[in-house]
Amino acid sequence: MIMLKDRRMTVVGRLEGLIQPDDLINQLTFIMDANQTYLVSERLEREERNQTQVLRQQQDEAYLASLRADQEKERKKREEREQKRRKEEEVKQQQLAEERRRRNLQEEKERKLECLPPEPSPDDPDSVKIIFKLPNDSRVERRFHFSQSLTVIHDFLFSLKESPEKFQIEANFPRRVLPCIPSEERPNPPTLQEAGLSHTEVLFVQDLTDE
Repeated sequence: MIMLKDRRMTVVGRLEGLIQPDDLINQLTFIMDANQTYLVSERLEREERNQTQVLRQQQDEAYLASLRADQEKERKKREEREQKRRKEEEVKQQQLAEERRRRNLQEEKERKLECLPPEPSPDDPDSVKIIFKLPNDSRVERRFHFSQSLTVIHDFLFSLKESPEKFQIEANFPRRVLPCIPSEERPNPPTLQEAGLSHTEVLFVQDLTDE
């Protein structure tokens, strides 16, 4: 009979010749009883090894699960940081674009103001006194010459700090929009006289910025 003893396969009993069944059983039982301590010890060691292996496997799985969870958290943190960075960069670019737009707008207003023709004197018979009503309920008054294009009126209003960025000018009697800006249909806007303006006019400035 061979069994695992002291971690080696060892011969613990030998039976030779013809043996009666009862004698065989008795001999085997005796050998088993004599080596019971080793059998129990080996069985316990095997169970302990199995338990240790199972525990180690569970620990490895738990470690891998924890590692994956940590990696996922770190990935999400990186994504959040990147999203925050992109958002901050987008806001910064929008602010810079808005600053450039405002600066360009102010420069354009200054150019329009510099290019305006001189204001006619009040005693000039060919002058038109126009009172502009702005969207903020304020009023602005200026004189223009009958022979000047309606574009001059638009440029004057555009140069004002309180004027909207985009607007149209309306007359009240009869109510109509004055064609102050060149277009495909009218590349050369009419003069004040051609537009039918009188010596004294009240014109309304309509804000079109959000349209």
